[in-house]
Amino acid sequence: MSKLAKLPTKIRSKARKAVNKATNLIKNQFARIGETMSQHDRIVFDLKGYLVKPAVLSSAEIAVIKDLVLRQKNDPESLPAHERQLPGGAFAPLIDHPEVIKILLNVIDPDINKIRLENVFLSYREKGDGKWDPHAGGRTTNPNYAYNFHDGRIYSGMTRVVWELTEVIENQGGTCFLPGSHKANYNIRTNPLASIDARDSGLWESYGCPAGSLVIFSEAVRHSGDVWRNSNNPRLAIFCAYNHINVRHHKPNFSAEVIDKLEPKHQRFFADVYHPQFD
Repeated sequence: MSKLAKLPTKIRSKARKAVNKATNLIKNQFARIGETMSQHDRIVFDLKGYLVKPAVLSSAEIAVIKDLVLRQKNDPESLPAHERQLPGGAFAPLIDHPEVIKILLNVIDPDINKIRLENVFLSYREKGDGKWDPHAGGRTTNPNYAYNFHDGRIYSGMTRVVWELTEVIENQGGTCFLPGSHKANYNIRTNPLASIDARDSGLWESYGCPAGSLVIFSEAVRHSGDVWRNSNNPRLAIFCAYNHINVRHHKPNFSAEVIDKLEPKHQRFFADVYHPQFD
């Protein structure tokens, strides 16, 4: 049999091996964190482009993180140098929190070593702070943002993980989404329509959740901040941007002093960008 005739069989064999490798990676990672992303969450994330997981953190965990970020904001000198910037200090265990990782393994890569954390920042808003500013949405070939579904699996580009440290009341200033826009065929990213983007268009969704909740969304879904209207408490939220190891959107701005003090299992999320094809 000629080499050309053998080629289809060889391709099918390699494809089966690749699928088995990915399946085993997912199983191994899920065994480590104890559970998988539910089918319900997969469908909702693919359908809408975002998920809300209420009350993931305990009140004690919330108190510790709030104390850290408020001191970082208002009195950084009261902290050791390596804790004055996120992701340092008490925030570090949230980098690979099980509720986060079990989703990222499903939407970025089944190998945890190929998931990067490229940006972390605190969003603090008092009543009246913030503005309406829709952005992203629509299909794109840009690997930083592209959202794809292929062969039964989600492939999300940059994926935002938001830790809400105070209560969010629906339509009172939380992040807003245009559900399904991560798969829209019309390019609303570069050709926006005022009738679509208007806050009162009836097309946008927000959410309400208690303190300690988790919001995860694809950067490809059209989304916007909003004016904070909740007079009960300010918005205190930590935004994280995770991505695949072979792409980067944000210019690195983490202090080496902070990263060097993290545990090795957390340091690996800040590895340099590279292509893992030949690993």
